[in-house]
Order: sequence, then C-alpha cells, then structure tokens
Amino acid sequence: MFYLLLGKIRKNRPQIEFPNNKKIKRVVIFFPIDEDLFRLSLYSFRKFNFHKNNIEYYFVINQSFQNIINLNGINLFFVNYKKNKMTFCNLEEQDYLIDNGSDVTIDLNVEFFLSLSRFIAFMDSNIKIGFKSTFSDYFYNLQLEVKQSGIVENSYKKIEKILKSL
Repeated sequence: MFYLLLGKIRKNRPQIEFPNNKKIKRVVIFFPIDEDLFRLSLYSFRKFNFHKNNIEYYFVINQSFQNIINLNGINLFFVNYKKNKMTFCNLEEQDYLIDNGSDVTIDLNVEFFLSLSRFIAFMDSNIKIGFKSTFSDYFYNLQLEVKQSGIVENSYKKIEKILKSL
C-alpha cells in the first residue's frame, strides 16, 4: 500500500500485445454450437467491422443455423455437430483451414467440445483463444473464464476488444 501511494507501483490495466501484429492476416472464428449462444454471439459482434485492416475472417458455423445468419462477403464454412463428432459439410474447406492455418483462432463455445478442440489443435495458428475448462490448457494459449454470474456477453466483448487490437 505504501508503494502504491508513492507511485512506485501503478495500477495498470493489462494490455494484450500480439507479437508482429502487422503480420496478422487471417482469423478463424468457430461460432457456438448452442443456438442461444450462437444468437448471443451474433448480437455481441453486430457492430464489429469484419472488413478492415486487410484481415481475412473465416467463420465456422453450425449448419443448422444457416438460415439464421445474413452475412455477405464473408468466408463462411459450415459444419455438422453430432454427439462427439464435428464434420465439415465441404471437406475442401476443412483441408483449407488445416493447410493454410491462421494467425488467430477463436473458439466461442463456452462448453468444451473435444472434437472441435482437437481440430483447432491440428490447425497451424500462433494464437488460439477459447474458454476455460478442465482441458482447455491443452488446446488454447489464451483462455477466458465466464464468471459465476454467467454473463457470456461480457466475454464476447473481451474477444471483440482483442479483435479490434489486431
């Protein structure tokens, strides 16, 4: 407390700085499997400009939500989720993501889904962002935690701030 009053220790907000952020060209976002969280994620990112700074955004979306979205000009990849398995509707898109990788990969699923996390682990990506769970340390190098209050939208806003900093 003494050093805090003298200014020797400052209260700084933590800043996230990505190394070589000028080289970030490709971001892959895996949208939630759950419909309510999917709608919430769309609402949370409604004002975000996905057409800036020459960054390519790729959205991986549950095929059952295909009629819900109205996005034009954005790279959309559709997948099917079954009990413990995730399959791409177009295998060329799956190969494209694995072969080309991304600079940043984001998993917006609050609940852990092994098949999806394993696919993300196979992707060549420097930064992998996901939500904290029992196994998330094995798959993500940046993890967000949903507080017990359960407000997921706040976590989505944090991800939006990270994307704006790119």
